[in-house]
Amino acid sequence: MTLRDTFRASFFCLMFGCILLGCTDKRSFTLDKDDIRFVGFYSDYLLVSGVPGEKESVVLNAPNSIAINELLTRHALTRESLNRKTEAYKQNPELWREVLLQVRESIRKKSASGQ
Repeated sequence: MTLRDTFRASFFCLMFGCILLGCTDKRSFTLDKDDIRFVGFYSDYLLVSGVPGEKESVVLNAPNSIAINELLTRHALTRESLNRKTEAYKQNPELWREVLLQVRESIRKKSASGQ
């Protein structure tokens, strides 16, 4: 599975996760610095991919490896740390939910400010 396929699958998980948000208890987790970096990376990745803020139409454009590497560098992540965080989120769905909430909030803020 390529990195592009991984991100595409993650995007669909994000969409599915958003649907399920209303069906779970409201507990919050404290995100560590690596989680915060992941939130920044993932929200930027989704924005570069064409995921809109609130009321825009969706036109997806998968970033190339150069764009992904630039995002990783900007957010001080490596592919290995990205893979570790992804595995950690698979093991802890509640933490993944909190990350998705932060990603959604980050996308809203960046879309509102025109970034």
